[in-house]
Amino acid sequence: MDEIELLKQASLFKNLGDSELKDARALMEQFTFVPGQTIIREHEEGKYVYVIVSGTADALITDLSGIELFLEKIGPGGLFGELSMLTGEPRMACVRAVDEVKALALDRAHFHEFLVKHPRAAIEVLNVISRRLYNNDKLLRQSVSRNVNKVIDEKQTLGQLIADRFAAVMGSWTFIVLQTLAIALWIVFNTISSRSFDIFPFVFLNLVLGFQAAYAAPIIMMSQNRQSEKDRLVAEIDHEVNVKAEIKAGLIVARLNDLERSMHFLHQELMTHVKK
Repeated sequence: MDEIELLKQASLFKNLGDSELKDARALMEQFTFVPGQTIIREHEEGKYVYVIVSGTADALITDLSGIELFLEKIGPGGLFGELSMLTGEPRMACVRAVDEVKALALDRAHFHEFLVKHPRAAIEVLNVISRRLYNNDKLLRQSVSRNVNKVIDEKQTLGQLIADRFAAVMGSWTFIVLQTLAIALWIVFNTISSRSFDIFPFVFLNLVLGFQAAYAAPIIMMSQNRQSEKDRLVAEIDHEVNVKAEIKAGLIVARLNDLERSMHFLHQELMTHVKK
């Protein structure tokens, strides 16, 4: 597929005729990026808007903890770098080549001139920005927190599972009722039966209950320690949620501000073009 046909697939140029596409192509520079090369970096000044001719690239953002979050994969015909070109603000995301990428680039002056001459293309750019804002918000919502129960279950050993089950059984009304019935039957049987094996004062019964208490206490303590570990994990995840919520709010506000500035800029440019 030649470059003109490829440009037709890009949202920025899809409403142009062949002659207009050729004029646009004449203004564009061609770049080649090797696998793993960073095409644009966060916080750098925007100089070009890119359309990929061949290859794929990943769009990424970095949160406050330094972790890279994947935004989207950009393939042939994909457009990126337009937001910074409109607002004049530093880049908000990083784009890195996955394999060898060939791209056509339009500098700021030609990009602005192109949008003024083609209002539909300006609307398409705003649509692209809006979709990316939505995707960013969705990504951050999905990465808010871990499931505490899932994390605990993944780390659980057989001994811890037994301790939890044992503590759950002993801490229930079912256990209390059954043990009360068993003790009552024990006492009644050994009081009235001729085959009694534990006469008053029921020394054997006291021994059994003593063994039960001796083993129940440390097992229940093991379960309580796990609950303390779970509480610490809950506190840690709550902290992560608060940090990520702050990050998300900051990113959303920044993107909304950029979107507002870009719409204001396009409105001014279009009004100037209409007056002329």
